[in-house]
Amino acid sequence: MTTVLSTRHLKFKINENDHNPPHVHIEGGGASVRINLNTLEVMDSETGFSKSTLKKIIAAVTDLQDYLLDEWRERHD
Repeated sequence: MTTVLSTRHLKFKINENDHNPPHVHIEGGGASVRINLNTLEVMDSETGFSKSTLKKIIAAVTDLQDYLLDEWRERHD
């Protein structure tokens, strides 16, 4: 998995050999979540992130959606 973006607390990763739909893996503090890049929905029932942190992650992915989709396409098209 390639880290396409890193903040102080989170790593945004895309797996080159992953399945559709396009999505990003976000990891940090022992927790992880997959976000669908088309619908911006959480793909996991359990993440380990608090609800407030998850809302912030979704907001960040929303802001970065175009960039992350470009990164996904670069690795999968």
